[in-house]
Amino acid sequence: MSKVIALTGGIGSGKTHIASIFKNLANIPCFNSDLEAKKIMNENNFIKKEIISVFGPESFVKSKLNSEFLRNKIFESQNNLKIINDLVHKEVRINFKKWLNFQSSRYILKETAILFEHKYHLDVDLSVLVTAPTSLRIQRIIKRDNISKNKVYKIIENQWDDKKKIHLSDYFIENIDELSTLKKVQKLIKVFSVI
Repeated sequence: MSKVIALTGGIGSGKTHIASIFKNLANIPCFNSDLEAKKIMNENNFIKKEIISVFGPESFVKSKLNSEFLRNKIFESQNNLKIINDLVHKEVRINFKKWLNFQSSRYILKETAILFEHKYHLDVDLSVLVTAPTSLRIQRIIKRDNISKNKVYKIIENQWDDKKKIHLSDYFIENIDELSTLKKVQKLIKVFSVI
């Protein structure tokens, strides 16, 4: 069975970018929990019904997830965030275990923003925290998602601070400069090649 290395960090830190470097340099597969959660919300009829019952019919437009509406609802209260996480991430965990059974690599990456918040770190062998200054993260999110700075702040406020997570992580990568980040990932690839 492949070792599981969690790739975690706040929104805009660059987890997906780091995962792509692992893939390009060492052909390491990555399970993206956020993408899987979106897939589940779009395709799982039970989950769709539950989301509609809690957040209303506006949660979907023509049977497709209304991401902006749901994002606004989720990040307006901690309770709403907990509801959606409890509902969706149980299914994500099930799907991850199925996916893991088909992997043959020495190790795989599991990209997840909420590793420590829900004690998911107990399910992995090692963890890598990806960090970046808040100002840079905000720039990245605004560019990527085309949302307001105010909405980005709301999302960041609902995530654990890096200072809280860094002591729980086995490794960390500060993802600011492209070349420096590449070198840090190369070092980790060497470390992980012998686990």
